[in-house]
Amino acid sequence: MKLDELTSDARYLLSQMYKEYLQNRSKGKNKQDAMAFGSEFEIHDNIMPEWSQADTRETINELSRGNLLDVRFGNGKALYVYLSTNAIVLMEHKFKDQLKDVIDYATKIKSLII
Repeated sequence: MKLDELTSDARYLLSQMYKEYLQNRSKGKNKQDAMAFGSEFEIHDNIMPEWSQADTRETINELSRGNLLDVRFGNGKALYVYLSTNAIVLMEHKFKDQLKDVIDYATKIKSLII
């Protein structure tokens, strides 16, 4: 999957999650822990509070269908959400682990969806 095959919302959420992943790695978190984002509710509250819960869930679903998030569902909710290895590879190729570039990209995408 390529970034331009995603909706603007999905590109924005993915870039925000990748930014957090890079920050967690730079703080010394191991890869597995840095890839874990908790439930859709935690993602909504901590990363995307300006979105509705339903929009957050649908965007997580879009990224999951594209194999960019590994998601474990229960009762129709995303209970455990992980950044997939595919997503990390995609973002590494785009940004070369440059946090500033990821932030700039996220800002650009955000301006398209607001």
